[in-house]
Amino acid sequence: MRDVYQSFQELSQCERAGIDYEIECVMRRREIVVLAIHGGTMEIGTGELAEKIAKKLNATLYIFKTLKAENPFELHITSANYDEEMARQLVKKSAVTISLHGAYSDASTTYIGGRDEKLEKAVRQALSSFPISEAPVHLKGVSPRNIANSNLRHKGLQLEITTPQYEQLLQNNQLFNDYVNAVVSAVNSVM
Repeated sequence: MRDVYQSFQELSQCERAGIDYEIECVMRRREIVVLAIHGGTMEIGTGELAEKIAKKLNATLYIFKTLKAENPFELHITSANYDEEMARQLVKKSAVTISLHGAYSDASTTYIGGRDEKLEKAVRQALSSFPISEAPVHLKGVSPRNIANSNLRHKGLQLEITTPQYEQLLQNNQLFNDYVNAVVSAVNSVM
């Protein structure tokens, strides 16, 4: 599926802030930024996970929330093109960036990607009790233009969580908390 909008500027000229989308930002520790740029009704669960992970890490949180019930994916901007100014500035000043996404699959799994190999390895170990898979090429998150890789170190972490796995996490509070705690412990182990 090709994106309707190739930049945030295009999106903001056609869609209505507060009606079609909103941006949530909570400023905390600036060296860690947790993103969910496809949150709200688009990739359900990404915002909730990002919020909990950011809070536990005392990290800055940024969520782009689609509010549309019909055709929420019309507001999708691929990570390499996501250029909303506040998000870019937050990431640019951070050392660690975690970007949460939803992925389509029948399997319940998380694809772990991004350019931060040290953090990727730590998260892979921490999530060993959860199903994890090698990311398909288009979900690897290794493009230098990917917002997750636009931080001070030019490398971030991208977690692509499939719909079945999100559904399991959102339906089971203990599982949700275990997942969050695993990611948090992995980040703390590399800081």
